[in-house]
Amino acid sequence: MNKGFEINSDLEFYCYLKTKLPEGYKIVAEPSPNYYSEWDYHYKIFKGKELFKECTGNYKKIADGALIKEAKNLLNKIGVK
Repeated sequence: MNKGFEINSDLEFYCYLKTKLPEGYKIVAEPSPNYYSEWDYHYKIFKGKELFKECTGNYKKIADGALIKEAKNLLNKIGVK
């Protein structure tokens, strides 16, 4: 995984966290990784087997940069620099 990846778009939220989350955490796209909706998103972040955070919404209805900020705040909260 490329740990040097920087997030530049809300659309990169899943990929960014997939590369940055530390061992013991994982991000899952719901209802499955193969699910595709052009604007809707639903992500679950787990710490071990426990649900740690859930992010659901529509890319067209969120403020520009909202998921970038969410991803960085989440990583900061769990101590990832």
